[in-house]
Amino acid sequence: MNKLANWIKGHQIASFFILALAMMYIIVFPLVFLTGSINHPILQVLMLYTARLAVYIPVLVGMLVTSWNLPHRSPTSAVTRWLTFGIVWLVALIVSALGLRQDISSNLGLIPLLILSIPIALLPAFVISSAYSRVTSLRDYLSTLVRPRGYLVWYLFALLTFPVIHLLGVAITNLLAGRSLLYNIHFNPGIMLATLTSFASVFFYSGGVNEEGGWRGFAQRHLQANYSPLVTNLLLWAYLVILHVPNDIIQYREGNYLLVRIGLYPFITILFGWVYNRTRGSILAPALFHASMNSMNTLGTVLPVTNAGSVLLVLFAVVSILADRMWKRLPSDHLAVYQTPGI
Repeated sequence: MNKLANWIKGHQIASFFILALAMMYIIVFPLVFLTGSINHPILQVLMLYTARLAVYIPVLVGMLVTSWNLPHRSPTSAVTRWLTFGIVWLVALIVSALGLRQDISSNLGLIPLLILSIPIALLPAFVISSAYSRVTSLRDYLSTLVRPRGYLVWYLFALLTFPVIHLLGVAITNLLAGRSLLYNIHFNPGIMLATLTSFASVFFYSGGVNEEGGWRGFAQRHLQANYSPLVTNLLLWAYLVILHVPNDIIQYREGNYLLVRIGLYPFITILFGWVYNRTRGSILAPALFHASMNSMNTLGTVLPVTNAGSVLLVLFAVVSILADRMWKRLPSDHLAVYQTPGI
């Protein structure tokens, strides 16, 4: 165990990647083969809990490696931590129940879904409240979830980039087809409420805090100590292609999504990294960005993915690369760059 602990301390980023990949495959691959073949209610509940735990692997592994490497403790307010835990748990509980009611075909009412969500909501509550942990390194790691950095405009970019690009993509497609710009675009209260629920669900459970807390807050920050933002995000994209194989098998059995994962996602990953760096290493910004991106699936009937929109997204990424000169390394004292303690 001592040799393992020493190796992890000396190879933090390698440890993070290896542990995340191993845990993802150990937990998720069984789900690939069991999905659709289990009808017993208790087993279905266990599958749900396992899936929720699986998507939290990135940030939990980041927390594990961080605290293992730097276990130093210092005083902090227990009241603040528990108050944060309680508030986040309550909000995440409601979000989980509403998300489950929207996503699963079930006759369960809101109360049973709330009860089912009680342990699920512990995950975001634990992670976000760890911004007030007694472990000093964890406080530093997760602090931007509760004390975000950077200017408001970058958070607006995080929230609005995907809706605006989808809207422009549909408008351009309509124009090229000889239709009016806003042809067949009809927003109604029902779809807006469903999109808001989807956004909150992704933020807490399927791409926001859970993934970006690991990919940006840990991996990108550590990689940028040695590589430029461009190289860092291309390395992350290649790793995420491998990591998401079980997920893509489950959700996209036809296999055509692989083209999107390989062709479009390098540019999306670069934009995630761009938002993270623009907010000086704030995890909250890419978490909102991820939630905005995934919630567009709910708006698909109104603002579907278009070729024009994909081109605009690629152009936005290219402009970001050129404007920020992403091929150059960030200064060593940049807050989005991991700094060895004591230096």
